[in-house]
Amino acid sequence: MAATILIFLLLIHAVSSADRGVNYRPSHICALKHSSVTFYCNYTYPTGHQIKKVFWTKTPVKDGNKESSEEGEQHKDLSEDPEYSQRLHYLGDKQKNCTIRLSHVTQKDSHMYCFRFITDDDDNDDDDSQEQTSDPGVTLTVTDLQVESPETVTEGHNVSLTCKSSCTLTDRATFIWYRNSQPLTERRDRNNQLLLQSVRREDAGRYSCGVQRHIYISPAVQLNVTYPPKRVSVSISPSGEIVEGDSVTLICSSDSNPPALNFRWFKGRKFVGSRRIYSISNISSDHSGEYKCKSRNKHGEKYSDAVTLNVMYPPKTISVFINGSGEIVEGDSVTLICSSDSNPPAEIIWFQENQISSVGSGQSFSALQSGRFYCEAHNQHGSQRSDAVTVTVKVLYWKISQTAIVVPLCGIVAAVIIGLLTCSCVKRNILQSESLENNYDDISTISDSSLFSYVYENVAVHPYSKTLDPKINIPLCENVIIYENLPIPNRNML
Repeated sequence: MAATILIFLLLIHAVSSADRGVNYRPSHICALKHSSVTFYCNYTYPTGHQIKKVFWTKTPVKDGNKESSEEGEQHKDLSEDPEYSQRLHYLGDKQKNCTIRLSHVTQKDSHMYCFRFITDDDDNDDDDSQEQTSDPGVTLTVTDLQVESPETVTEGHNVSLTCKSSCTLTDRATFIWYRNSQPLTERRDRNNQLLLQSVRREDAGRYSCGVQRHIYISPAVQLNVTYPPKRVSVSISPSGEIVEGDSVTLICSSDSNPPALNFRWFKGRKFVGSRRIYSISNISSDHSGEYKCKSRNKHGEKYSDAVTLNVMYPPKTISVFINGSGEIVEGDSVTLICSSDSNPPAEIIWFQENQISSVGSGQSFSALQSGRFYCEAHNQHGSQRSDAVTVTVKVLYWKISQTAIVVPLCGIVAAVIIGLLTCSCVKRNILQSESLENNYDDISTISDSSLFSYVYENVAVHPYSKTLDPKINIPLCENVIIYENLPIPNRNML
């Protein structure tokens, strides 16, 4: 009989226990740091009883398989805990719903959380027996995000970055990637990896990740992209005009990673230096020319464009040379050329010794007279004069002697010829007069052809006219004009 009563009491306790319980969904939650977490739950209790108190509590922090907590921490109402009171919101009721929301969670909130309720049990006055446990409760794991990435990648290679968490987020997450705190809008993916193909140096930066609709962003990690020198250039200091005697610095700059440590300087094709900065003190015209530098790191090398170093200086090494011989004959000229080394090109002025004013300008000068000539070159940086050269103008005396002989001789010859012609004309006139005296009645009787052929050589015959109009007047009686049908003059006229 006693055994039967014991079995009955046990059955009553089992039914009573079956009527009390708490259901959590889900039982495990992985939440992102600084997010809000909702614990969904409902509970049941025997009909006819009333709920006196409901609250949530947490189990002690677990260290491995052992629980370590201070005494009194078990079954503590979280709404009375200062760490939770402002962040815990009860969303349920005192009937069936026991849902709560915990906001701004951190890794310190990673615990197992349980719901507890107390009913009025008239058959038992022990309050402890009236508190209904709900173990096991819901396990919360709070995670942050970490970017996993190689520190360095070479330009042109591929690299993959991973946004990692300590657990798989319960809510379906869409990951967002940031570079230098700016979102990469094209990089929104449910996959937690970021693949960069054919990396460029512009891809270098600080990368972080986050989850859409969450404010938390992971700590940033630096992605270092290495590449050979690019955009190699040369700068000249000081800028502006460079004058002989100044100090000048040439600086080689390049964009490279790691920074270039090997530099070489060239003037034309000649190697002149091996540091990033090439300095020239007391610069001279010999330093003028084209300079370029070569920058090199372990990934490659590159030359800069050439820059021109243009050194200004006053005229020097000025000289005059004669184009031809320094001796000229009267009436000719000789060209003098002034040579000067200067930058900018000098203005040339010509002088004759012992004269104050200049005699010409320009690189060349034509000398027409004897003397000593020199040139003076000057620009804005100075001036210099050349040594004088001598120009000699000579008179050719053989020409004077020849003229003195030829002119008198020609005069004598001309005088002799004139005299002979004059005598010939006189003789001819006499002979003609005698012939006319002997034969004035009939001119046709003149038959001495030899006489006439001698006297009237080169005679032009013209028709008669009353007025004598000679067509040709030939001096010295070389040519005579005769007129036909002339009336025969009387002797007195002859």
